[in-house]
Amino acid sequence: MHKCLWARIVATIGLGFLLGACAADTAPAPAASAPETTAAAPVERPVLLDGNAKSFILVGYSTSYVWPQLVQDMLDEHAGERTYHVLNAVIGGSPVGRWIADPSSEDYQATYGAMLTDFFGDTPRLRGEAPAATIALLQQSLQRTPTPETRLGPVTSADDEHGIRIGADALEKLAMQLRSDGIEHVIIGMHIYKEGYEPEVGNERFALDELLRREHPFVHAGPDVWSLTIAEHPDAFTDDRLHPNARGSKLMAEAWYRSIAGASARQDIIDTMRAREIDDDAMMREYLDWRRAQ
Repeated sequence: MHKCLWARIVATIGLGFLLGACAADTAPAPAASAPETTAAAPVERPVLLDGNAKSFILVGYSTSYVWPQLVQDMLDEHAGERTYHVLNAVIGGSPVGRWIADPSSEDYQATYGAMLTDFFGDTPRLRGEAPAATIALLQQSLQRTPTPETRLGPVTSADDEHGIRIGADALEKLAMQLRSDGIEHVIIGMHIYKEGYEPEVGNERFALDELLRREHPFVHAGPDVWSLTIAEHPDAFTDDRLHPNARGSKLMAEAWYRSIAGASARQDIIDTMRAREIDDDAMMREYLDWRRAQ
């Protein structure tokens, strides 16, 4: 994807796997290494794909324009029909800090407020016939959290207790907001590898670990796409080396499908998705047009 296209998208949206086997050749991992984390005791997650119709609301930003549609297609094949609905509420340029801003602020209205208008309540603008969302998938980041000046994010190292606490508090606040709006389970994954924004972006997972240690029974860890994408950099990225290309989107789709499906994940569905030819630029434009639709 060309840099100029991303520039236009950021300007527009500012408004508002598991296996490297998805390709025959795997790029060597760059020099950066994955930060070590101290695993929190996992809170048991319920079976999500239980045959009952339900909606997943996706909270994220510009790394998540394409892969949610791939997950939707995989879930349709998994169920044999449209039983599970992926409602994509992604807003470009919008890490956690924008979603938890004061409700009177432009940041909130462009992110969380827009999500409520589009997908929640009795007259949602874009939810269609899908049931009300009960599960939130967060593919998120702590960049610019808690303030725009903290460009790289608050967690400078594994020993940065202050930054880790700031990050965990921000994620917790967003999870609580979603809970108050009827979400029963919040599944959180952090940012993909981001060249020039490390080690802070990789260190975001320390904040997620801290949140998990607080043992909220409705908060669960999602897939670790940072480790997946650093191993595929730059081959899984667009020309800007920051956003996922078709290969990167497939990595993320596989990771999230496996996370959602758990033990019921089907390898044949994954293999079909890996082999699929996709136009990620066209899929991104389709999503943006849909969110802008009046």
